[in-house]
Amino acid sequence: MTVRRLLLLGIVGVVAAGAAATAVLVSTGGTNRAVADQTSTTTAAQGSNTTAAQTASATAKAASVPTVRLKLVASGLSQPLGVTAPPGDTSRLFVVEKTGAIRVIVNGKLLAKPFLNLSGRVSGGSEQGLLSLAFDPRYATNGRFYVFYTDTAGDIRVVRYRVSSGHPNVANAASAKVLWRVAHHAHANHNGGQLAFGPDGRLYIGIGDGGSEGDPNNFGQNLHVPYAKIWRLNVNRAGARPVMYAYGLRNPWRFSFDTATGNLWIGDVGQNNWEEIDFLKAGTRAGTNFGWSYYEARSVFKPQPIVRARLVFPVAFYPHTLGCAVIGGYVYRGSAIPALRGDYLFADHCSGRVWFKTGPRASKRILTGISQKLSSVTSFGQGASGELYLSSQGGGVYKLVP
Repeated sequence: MTVRRLLLLGIVGVVAAGAAATAVLVSTGGTNRAVADQTSTTTAAQGSNTTAAQTASATAKAASVPTVRLKLVASGLSQPLGVTAPPGDTSRLFVVEKTGAIRVIVNGKLLAKPFLNLSGRVSGGSEQGLLSLAFDPRYATNGRFYVFYTDTAGDIRVVRYRVSSGHPNVANAASAKVLWRVAHHAHANHNGGQLAFGPDGRLYIGIGDGGSEGDPNNFGQNLHVPYAKIWRLNVNRAGARPVMYAYGLRNPWRFSFDTATGNLWIGDVGQNNWEEIDFLKAGTRAGTNFGWSYYEARSVFKPQPIVRARLVFPVAFYPHTLGCAVIGGYVYRGSAIPALRGDYLFADHCSGRVWFKTGPRASKRILTGISQKLSSVTSFGQGASGELYLSSQGGGVYKLVP
């Protein structure tokens, strides 16, 4: 274990500090071999997502690197950790603040009154707080939404709320129903934090390996604990309990489903050497093992008993000379930047770099115009129209524009 450690002031975890935010610049032209992109051949469980025609199209598309800029949407927020919107609602954005509030942006204006304020219920450690918000796919008719936060004891809570009747910008605070509580007070870090609805209508929940560093309890390969996993929950069935979907993840801070294909992309924050992006094709059955803590990316980290039958290696990873904590993003499905349509975007918290990939088997390339200009990236966000946003720990929310 290295003694050169960096405790991120943000939410994404304790990782090695051997690479500072001023890491070596990445070339914007062509594939940088030093990035250790290592687009890998994975197990059959991952499947093939690219036909010959799609491969040719992706190759042609990769010849150009889109240039985009950041447009400030809102500022003065309290450590924003993500941006989302109800399905079909193109006039509003909802911003999660680490300190416990959900803020509303209506037609570009930040409302003074929070949609919901949980500041008295959340813990305030570096990786704790209000971490995620997901709207029910049928929010327009049932008014339900879900939050993930760490309570004052440090435990994880997944809670359902409803919007107030007749007040679309105010939640009904009395409607809270705790759907899942996970004990997590032994260590304050590696809570995970993502909520996202999949194409099957289930709510997917990401939880880290329980904390400290180096997975001291070997939870990564333990199927009998809630940690180091992505779970799914049928929120439409009364009394349903979360069911494990995938495991072997160190801290899946941000993951997302492609709204067009249903494919799952995961940004898993690494330990000492590597940050990784994992991928599962839509319809993959439950039980995929992403390898932590036997592996960190494709490198052996800590030999231990491991089930290899469903082991899947990352589709991209990069060393700590280029960043310190991966921020998983989204496949772009907006219309403002046609050159990015269908590409997966992800970033790094420390270096501010933003990469894009034209598919799981393609090489990643750095997105020009914005990389290393936004410090302390905490999350990507996606609006109802498919446009993408970035949030910064400093209090800003930005839209990616041409």
